[in-house]
Amino acid sequence: MAEKLEKSTVFQCQQCGDCCVGRGGIFVKPGEVEAMAALLELHVAEFRRRFIEDSALGHRLTVADGVCVFLMPGNLCRVHPVKPFICRQWPFFPALLVDPDELEHAKGACPGLNPDCAHEDFVEAALNHARKQNVS
Repeated sequence: MAEKLEKSTVFQCQQCGDCCVGRGGIFVKPGEVEAMAALLELHVAEFRRRFIEDSALGHRLTVADGVCVFLMPGNLCRVHPVKPFICRQWPFFPALLVDPDELEHAKGACPGLNPDCAHEDFVEAALNHARKQNVS
């Protein structure tokens, strides 16, 4: 069972794996493909053949049995140290940042989102998250 979040915590991943379902596609950039291939000790061409599919919107990770191909037992990510930007960005997606109703909907789906956090606090946490991403 998910642990109770502290009131001041906006988001704390509970490793539920739901965000790894990739409903719209886990899109990847060339540099991300290279980093994941290197982590898995594969040539980029082999990585692409095994784990990338093309779509009208771009290259994305393949999905196996409805989830990202890199989701392992225990809801751990096989490529976590170099996971794609879209994965690093969760839950601070633009729709949740601009629309309080979208955030409320996401709170019902993601146990890592504090159900008591205000939209303003969520936006502030997103800005802090972005600053950390740019530093590292």
